[in-house]
Formats: sequence, structure tokens, C-alpha cells
Amino acid sequence: MSNSFVVTSEELNTYIANRWDEFLADAQSLISIDSSFDPDHARSGQPFGPGPRKALDAILRIAQRMGFEVHDGDGYAGYAELPGKSGQQLGIIGHVDVVPAGEGWTFDPFSLTQKGEVLLGRGTTDDKIPLLCALYACKFWMDKGVSLRHAVRFIFGCNEETGMKDVPYYLAHHAAPDFLFTPDADFPLCYGEKGLFGVTLNYTMPCTAKQIVVSFDGGVASNAVPAIACAVVRVKPENLPSAKRITVEPADKGSLITATGISGHASLPDGTINAIGVLANYIAALPECSEEERAWFSFVSEGLAQYTDGSPLGIAVRDKDFGPLTSVLGTIHKNNDTYTATIDIRFPQAITGDSLTSVFEELATQKSMEVTITRNQEPFVVNPETEPVQALMQAYKEATNLEVKPFTMGGATYAREFPNAVSFGPLDPKVIQKPDWVGNMHGADEGITIEAIHHAIRIYIHAFGNLAQVESLASKE
Repeated sequence: MSNSFVVTSEELNTYIANRWDEFLADAQSLISIDSSFDPDHARSGQPFGPGPRKALDAILRIAQRMGFEVHDGDGYAGYAELPGKSGQQLGIIGHVDVVPAGEGWTFDPFSLTQKGEVLLGRGTTDDKIPLLCALYACKFWMDKGVSLRHAVRFIFGCNEETGMKDVPYYLAHHAAPDFLFTPDADFPLCYGEKGLFGVTLNYTMPCTAKQIVVSFDGGVASNAVPAIACAVVRVKPENLPSAKRITVEPADKGSLITATGISGHASLPDGTINAIGVLANYIAALPECSEEERAWFSFVSEGLAQYTDGSPLGIAVRDKDFGPLTSVLGTIHKNNDTYTATIDIRFPQAITGDSLTSVFEELATQKSMEVTITRNQEPFVVNPETEPVQALMQAYKEATNLEVKPFTMGGATYAREFPNAVSFGPLDPKVIQKPDWVGNMHGADEGITIEAIHHAIRIYIHAFGNLAQVESLASKE
């Protein structure tokens, strides 16, 4: 390794300490912005709404202050760049949009809150603070005056959470980086992601059905296990039974029933409880429920929400690289007599998107539903033995003194949108645990420990130094 890129733990710690107040101020400026998708207020320059646009402006200001040349990408995906001499480009992509806050927060989701050694707020883990970690790591080398050899381009996406329509726009105007990583997963390194399958179901209650359900609303995002689901039913509160995770209060047309679950990312459903399933199961058991409603809510509970491996649908498969398929019922909303449900499936190479399509088309016929396939992307894998990937793995080893192997996952990141890309940190749950009261990405009380932030910055500093010494970033496959 070139002496120019040798750094000591003391040097890293001093840099982080000296920049920490500045880092926190930048984090606050980003977390304070509700940058969830807002199509109703989209227009030229803010195609995903004013929140993502505002967050993009904030991250561009931060990068420009650091010394990067910045461009806003018409509000789709901006970027910040450092020139290089090799003619090759290293890309780092993250996103400034977030999922909606949802319910169940103890803290203000749009204010950076520190409790003990934890920072809380929407975007602290997904993906605003991770982006800052990588930016500050690159700034370390800029402050030292060391050339990073290859051009470095930070790409700031604005639509990762709701369709990734930012990347096609970016790639229509710019060549893909020769190698890219995204700080939007876990360490040590993810070299493959499950396939992505999304489906929307529309079921209209027969006109002959006597309905007790006036309204039904559950979930805020298709890629998150819902924590809250609510329904108004034509039954008096005193006639409704008590049940675990169920609260009842009077409403204009009867009773408002609220079910509480445990939220989490759709790719990691273990340990979650689907609030829609809790509520559907409760309604299906009510004696006042009509036969048609009971059949529908039983299907919702037992066929869609209760099991996250897809077994009721006959799609429970797994393979050695990716493990099991996951299936999550993310949202249901009733509009007049029609229920609209969204399902998020992450699938291994043991099944195909076309096979899943066939399953849901058959289900539509059986259940008299309309089915729309909203997403169908096959799994992707890159070779973990290439020199750039090994440079990142070596950076992790240098920062931690741990011997580890790269992995695959069910989460969807920007990496799958590029020809030569991996996801790399910033979380390291096997090394740094967070308190039980801290929520996960997409959940209430989303948070990250200060230790995890410092850990990530150290690793990213090593990573930029190692990648600067790789002769060719491009894939040779």
C-alpha cells in the first residue's frame, strides 16, 4: 500500500472528533426535512415533490461547502464530483428521500434527537446519515491533499423508496460509473440482492353483501410491515370484544378499531407483527361480520399477512445464496366497496418473477380480484472476487481487524440499477448493537448509534484510500 494512504487509528479519531459538531449540524439540516414522495405537488425541478427537492438542495450545499463541484440533475438525482486523472469514475450513490414517518414515534421524526449515544429521526439509517458518513470520509482525503486517482462522483437520488425512477433519468444523461457502491445496507459488503416483485390486488365486495366495515386503512408504504391499521365498523363499542393489540373507541357510525403491530422493512420481516393482519383477523371473528366480509378478511389475515414466507400462496422457496423468499402485505385501503392491497415479495433464484406472476393471476381468478404486477426484477449478483470489491473488503478488515465474508440480502438498493455495483455499510449489527428501544429503518423511532457512525466513517476512509490504488475499477467479466 502506498504510504500516502496509510492512516492510523489516532488520525482517524482526531479527524472525526474535530468534524463532529459540523457533522451533527449537517445531519440536523437533512433529518429536519420531510422528504417523502409527494406526487401531488410535483412539478418541473421537483419531480417527486417539494420534500425530496429540498433535501437534495441541502445535500448539494453540504457537498459544495466541502469542495465538490455540484449539479442538481433537474431534481431527479443530483451529484457532487471530484476530478481524477485515471479516466475512470468511482460512484457512490445514496438517497435523500425517505418513507413517510408513519405512526408510533416517541420522538419527532423530523428533528435530529440525541438520546444517550443514539441519534434518532427519519433518515438516520436510511439513508441521510449514511450519505454524510461517506461524504465526510472522502473529505478526510481532500483535507490531506491526497489525490484519489479516479474521479469520485457522489450521486444523490430522490426516489429510491418509491420506484427508483431517479436512476433511469440519471443514466439517460450520464454514463454509469466504472464501479459504484451504495452506503445503504450493512457491512461487510453485499454482492447480491433478491428479486423484487410487487403486486396490487383490487377486490370489490359483492353488491349483495351486507357490510359492517365502513372504512379500512392500514400501512403507509408497500415496502414496510405496517405498524397501525384502523377500521370503522357498524358495531357499538360495548358490543366489541377486547383483544390483544386492539383498541376500540366510539365513532360516528359505530366504532373505530385500531390494531397495533411491530413495523420493519419488508425485506426483514422476522420479528415484525403485521397490524393489517391483526385487524383483519379481529374483524373476521366478529359475529356481526357478513359471510362475504368474513371470507375476505380471513384471506387477508391468513393468506396474506400472517405468514411472511409466502407459504399460503404456495411460493415458499429458498436457495443457498439468498435464503428464503419473503412476502409482506404492506398496505390496504378501502374506497367505497373496493379494497386495494399491495404486496412486496423478495425472491431468491429458486423461483422467477414470471412464476410469481402466474401464481397471482390464478389467485385473481379464484378470488374474483383484479391483479396488477407493479414490479418484477430478477435477482442480481456480482463477482465478489474482483479487485474493487476486494479493496472494500480489505478496508473493512483494516478498520476492524475482522476476517469476514461478503453476503447477499433481500433488501433493494441502488446497486441493482448499475452494471458493476455493491452495497457497503453503514450498519454493522454483528459488531455494533443498538438498544432495543431504537427502531429500524422504515419503522418508528428509527435511529443509529454514534458508535456506528464513527465506525462507518473509519471504514469509508480506508475504502476511498484502497480504491484509489486499484488500477482498474471496471468489471473484467
